[in-house]
Amino acid sequence: MLDVSLDNIESLLKLGLIKVNLVYPISKNSHFRLENDLSVRLSNDAVIVIPRNFEFDGSSAPRGIWWLFPSYGDFFFAALIHDYLYSTKYLSDDFGFNFAQKFADDEMLIWSNKLNNKTYWKIVDNQMRYRAVRWFGKRVYNKNK
Repeated sequence: MLDVSLDNIESLLKLGLIKVNLVYPISKNSHFRLENDLSVRLSNDAVIVIPRNFEFDGSSAPRGIWWLFPSYGDFFFAALIHDYLYSTKYLSDDFGFNFAQKFADDEMLIWSNKLNNKTYWKIVDNQMRYRAVRWFGKRVYNKNK
């Protein structure tokens, strides 16, 4: 199993050690599948294990704006973590749904800012994606409470 943290993510990606298969369309909602278990140290120092074959959609955006906000890019790993935290409702049992959703959204922004920061416009992109999940993510997060 690969161990990932904010400290080593850039080198792991450059080495091609994080493997994700493009499997679109698996289903209406899933475009990608993780090939191996992935251990991730979050910003709160907790470690999660995203299991092999976890299916996720990258960065969700309506098809009509994919030209502006594609589902895949430098922020992709942040989207994987975010989707996993949403799907498992990470921290919701301990702190409630509102806190847990905000933690997942904030974690996405932290990882996006680490990986998707090469230009001013990439940083703006991170903020816009963050605002989108803060505004529209509650409906997705609250599914299957």
